[in-house]
Amino acid sequence: MSTPPKIASPKFSEKLCSHCGLCMGDAWPAEETLRSCVFNTGWLGSHEERIFGRTRDLQDDDEIAFGIARRRFYGQLKQPVEGAQWGGIITRLALRALETGLVQGVITLHGTMLQPKAVLARTPDEVLRGRGNKPVLSPTLTALHDAWKQGIKQLLVIGAPCHVHAIRDFHASNPQLQDLELYVVGIPCTDNLEAAHLRWVLELVSDSPDTITCMEFMQDYRVHIRHKTGRTEKIPFFCLPPDVMRPGVFADSCMSCFDYINSLADITVGYFGAPFSHDWKRQWLILRTEKGERLFDLISGEIDISPEVRRGDAGRSVRAGLETTIEPVLHPELVAHRKQLPRIAGNLLCLIARFSGPFGTEFARYSVHIHALRNYVFVRKHYPERFQVLVPSHIHELALRYGLVENESPQRTDI
Repeated sequence: MSTPPKIASPKFSEKLCSHCGLCMGDAWPAEETLRSCVFNTGWLGSHEERIFGRTRDLQDDDEIAFGIARRRFYGQLKQPVEGAQWGGIITRLALRALETGLVQGVITLHGTMLQPKAVLARTPDEVLRGRGNKPVLSPTLTALHDAWKQGIKQLLVIGAPCHVHAIRDFHASNPQLQDLELYVVGIPCTDNLEAAHLRWVLELVSDSPDTITCMEFMQDYRVHIRHKTGRTEKIPFFCLPPDVMRPGVFADSCMSCFDYINSLADITVGYFGAPFSHDWKRQWLILRTEKGERLFDLISGEIDISPEVRRGDAGRSVRAGLETTIEPVLHPELVAHRKQLPRIAGNLLCLIARFSGPFGTEFARYSVHIHALRNYVFVRKHYPERFQVLVPSHIHELALRYGLVENESPQRTDI
């Protein structure tokens, strides 16, 4: 496959858009829905205070990284959902919400990892067909138009941060939706791609791109690629082809995101704050609101829970890797000169990082911090006119702590 045009010759003059789908339906005029675009309103905006009654505490390191929460813990279904990528906690939540009548419909995605399709699921079978992650820009909120036209009054939305911010704003600002009872399950999300870009990356990194079912960066510092045959490729992050880090590979909208952890959801369900498990069944749950508690109560008897664990120093790891992380943003011409590390050396680095680097919740803090700081530099460089709108106060605080406020090169500061 030839290099996609936006990667071969990246341009940063296009309007930021995550293709969330809110302005792609016909229930409301596009000019009305566009007012709720997160790239117009900014990340968090006034919604954190509206939902939680306050903004996050900038003296609380956990809140800076993970947002406001009632409680956080690890969970694993006693009977995983067959065919689910991560054991099926989100799928099971959606099924129980529908089966108990808590909601009349669930907005989710069908299709494949390269061709997702937004749907309003009204039956258990339709919910089950939404299993599996789709790591591409997805127009999930086109299904909100269907829900409105069908008269849905209780709705569950499963979405990435850009979906959640848009629907939170639109729900709060649109008088026609004031009687809609909205439940939101958030998926932590970073570095999604356009479908053509993902296909290009898969061909670049895998020995069998046509059989891939999913790809994730895991807590063992390897990219795990699962195939239809049941085989899993494990590629050390340090051994990825340098081209993967080229400007334009990841969507500009994702490089301009400051809510990796999906902090406006009622409940966030992901994997990267939990210790690595070979079967991918253990998940990290963040219950944020009373509605999040209500959703979790639907499956509380079906799930084994355990407390968070953490080890290591996320700040030290961020400082050690920050210059390398932001270099492709500041000096993209240098990416071509990077050498691909031999696999044996990469595996050794993974082993060292896994046992001496951040672990558990501290790994999540490391990942949140380093992505937020990279994106801070990206927006300041490529979209300076949107910088003050897009960057929330806790990210400015984070950038200050890591020495990125006055200079674009990181300083060695204690945090």
